[in-house]
Amino acid sequence: MARLEQLGEDYPLKVDYKSFYLKPDTPPEGIIRESRSGSEFGTLVTGPLGDAAKDANIIMRRSPIVPNSDLSFAASEFAKKKGLFEPFHKICYEAFWQEGVNLGDIAILQGLGEKVGLDPIEMKTSLESSEFKEETNRQYREALTMGVTGIPSFIMGRYFFSGAQPYEFFKHVAELVQKEQAEKG
Repeated sequence: MARLEQLGEDYPLKVDYKSFYLKPDTPPEGIIRESRSGSEFGTLVTGPLGDAAKDANIIMRRSPIVPNSDLSFAASEFAKKKGLFEPFHKICYEAFWQEGVNLGDIAILQGLGEKVGLDPIEMKTSLESSEFKEETNRQYREALTMGVTGIPSFIMGRYFFSGAQPYEFFKHVAELVQKEQAEKG
């Protein structure tokens, strides 16, 4: 998200966030992760993902749970409908990666939503009604037909790429898209 914000300062950018079930078979209560030596809960994420986070000044700690994404995706659609998607997404991201909260819990989502100005009662009603279930499922099916297999994934112009890429890569693709659009007139 930080790279997209930075890119948006230099290029015309329209970001449309979509739901993608990385682990679609996760049960509603989530999956408790087992601790492994060297990767205990709360330790910083390492490897390419950890390096990308560090480059973007983002803290990413190992979470004790793999949450079921249904409710967090629905809450994100609710926030989108209210014009508060970006702050809601950001606070959820930080809560998961820095504090290890379970984003599959309605009460946690309500509390996070309230912090960015969403009505917690209205959110709970929406989440309990499955108002956005078909939309999030449609987004997932659409992503699969486009070849998405992981997150984050990006489409810029006619270019598709996936993974935590360095800012220079985003900038290069944005320049290609801008050049192609200028040539089309």
